[in-house]
Amino acid sequence: MKPDWSREGVLAEIGTYSAEIVAPTGSQVERYCRYYEIDFAKKMPQTSHRIGWTDVLGYKVVVQSFLKENSRGTVVVLHGYFDHVGLYRHLIRYLLEHNYSVVCYDQPGHGLSSGPLAAIKSFEEYQAVLQRVLSLAEPLMPRPWYAVGQSTGGAVLIDHLLFAPRKGKVTPFSHVALLAPLIRPMGWQAGKLLHAMMQPFVKTWKRAFSENSSDQMFVKFIREHDPLQSRIMGVDWISSLKRWVPRVEAADAVANEVTIIQGKLDLTVDWRHNVKVIQEKFPNSSLLKLPFGRHHMVNESEDIRFEAFSAIGQAFEMAASQPE
Repeated sequence: MKPDWSREGVLAEIGTYSAEIVAPTGSQVERYCRYYEIDFAKKMPQTSHRIGWTDVLGYKVVVQSFLKENSRGTVVVLHGYFDHVGLYRHLIRYLLEHNYSVVCYDQPGHGLSSGPLAAIKSFEEYQAVLQRVLSLAEPLMPRPWYAVGQSTGGAVLIDHLLFAPRKGKVTPFSHVALLAPLIRPMGWQAGKLLHAMMQPFVKTWKRAFSENSSDQMFVKFIREHDPLQSRIMGVDWISSLKRWVPRVEAADAVANEVTIIQGKLDLTVDWRHNVKVIQEKFPNSSLLKLPFGRHHMVNESEDIRFEAFSAIGQAFEMAASQPE
């Protein structure tokens, strides 16, 4: 499955993100969308697609939105480490089919966005990107707003909920769903020691692909057929995580209601520790454990995805039914 598009070709066709500009057709952008099966503007009635970049801290962050006419609200989707929007077709389709509009974007160093591959100087940069995307979405995307974060995307949302109020910002999200959320990765203590030994000498490590899903077609795709997959990880991403983890683990609890969805076969994050910490920080949280779920919830086998996505839908509907 060889792509009939290129990253450079897509970037050459898009301009700054705008609520007024619909994605071009008959183009590299259209072929990119078809390749990842996110061409929902063609597949679904009353659905329009917008794509463009925005400048944040010197990064060109590529933002996409799928606007459903007369939708019941908007879901902001945040991808995980090594991921990009193109891999989130199952979740985006589910949300559109349930009459939600969707906003999503590639984090710096991922997918179509610029920046050193799979790296970040500080997790604070993730917050700056999120705030910028929310401001871009404000004129177009219908309320109420919700959010879903997979792994590192969940970490970004956890950070947002814990610390935005202390910066004078009010979260726009009526409810947040966290899929296999990151706080500590598996083997964190040994990883910190290895990082301390290697950091002075290297800037990147070779990535080891893992069996992070029971969907073997997905595992094969990201290993062999995804042109936007990084083959390296940035050492400064680990440095940033080392600074971020104690900050979050020391944070005071907040009242926000969140839904945690976690696979019990997840070997990517230290999920037992992470779930305990998140429940302490969000005492109004609910937890769904999936016995056969691995890490990549949005690309798990169909039956596991169904259970996870149904829990998200139910949580959003419950949040919508509550009085303001």
